[in-house]
Amino acid sequence: MEKTKSNIYFPGLNGLRFFAALAVIITHIELLKGHCGIENYWENIFIFNLGGLGVYFFFVLSGFLITYLLLSEKRSTQTISIKKFYVRRILRIWPLYYLIIFLGFFVFPHIPFLRIDWMAEHTAGHMGSSFLFNVLMLPNLAFALYGPVAYVGQAWSIGVEEQFYLIWPVLVKFSKNVLRTVTFVGVLIVVLKVFVLVLCHYYPDNEFLVTHIKPFVAMSKIECMAIGASGAYVLFHQWVRILRLVYHPIAQAIAYLSIPALMYFTPDRIQDGIHLVFSVSFLVIILNVATNKSSFLKLDHKLFDFLGQISYGLYMYHMVIVVFIIRSFPFLGSAAPNSLVANLYYYGGSVLLTVFIAWLSHEYVEKWFLRKKDRFTEVLSKG
Repeated sequence: MEKTKSNIYFPGLNGLRFFAALAVIITHIELLKGHCGIENYWENIFIFNLGGLGVYFFFVLSGFLITYLLLSEKRSTQTISIKKFYVRRILRIWPLYYLIIFLGFFVFPHIPFLRIDWMAEHTAGHMGSSFLFNVLMLPNLAFALYGPVAYVGQAWSIGVEEQFYLIWPVLVKFSKNVLRTVTFVGVLIVVLKVFVLVLCHYYPDNEFLVTHIKPFVAMSKIECMAIGASGAYVLFHQWVRILRLVYHPIAQAIAYLSIPALMYFTPDRIQDGIHLVFSVSFLVIILNVATNKSSFLKLDHKLFDFLGQISYGLYMYHMVIVVFIIRSFPFLGSAAPNSLVANLYYYGGSVLLTVFIAWLSHEYVEKWFLRKKDRFTEVLSKG
């Protein structure tokens, strides 16, 4: 008789995924308007930071959910199948990831309508090396060394996650104290980053250090995933005192209000570390939305569930769709390219078409792999 698999459901997480993806899309619309020669609001502090916060949120959410599932598997089966974990990650992430890599390197560059001159010129002499690093699941290293390749650059965060999850299930499986391990990993990464910042301070003329090493280390936001993992540990072991504090209305209010406040009022000298504070706020929001009946924010709705399920596609496809929408506007009328009408078209068209393409991809590409993924899953998750 087949063993019944336990099922874990966190309501609202799909809604959070969608809004994180939407934050990235908004930032990239303004960025790509600039690359297309249109007046834009890329330098607006809210717009500039919004996309980064969306990615940090994904990191915290990923660290939280996957660690909780690993802890549940360890309790349920007395072990963690490293092989099955890797197979699950491959089936979930790799098909769409490598599709975008293939399109970005071999199809989109040959479509003049989609050409972004700045990116094409910046990476012209490094396409072979950049492609190799992307194939090896090191897109963040390719980004740091050679700059972003058009329609592929957003994959850097996928690389960071995959690199973290190459070792994380092993650590959780063999760790006698997961929280201590999480803390050690987070502190180790922060210390490494401080060390690099100190080197940059004393050797500001070292171009390779400042323009390549520092960005690569900065992009590796493993400490965000460690913060999410610590929240999973607290929830899994039901540390009631901490959860009561997290669920308190004042804690919720601080978490939500701190985000716009820190976006506008963070001094430049601590910008390199402010993502840690954002990550704590994000964790408070995640725990409340997913597990607190008195949460300020309620996202357990069919629409948000649908949008969250296709959020990976939203993230991976949106860049090329945004450029397509921007470039197609002149064919639709004579309105100025930065008029209200134009911006409504850029934003509405980009979001709606990205949702449609992501849905097609999910239904007719990703689902085939996702169905196979369930065979290697001990603890099922929804949300």
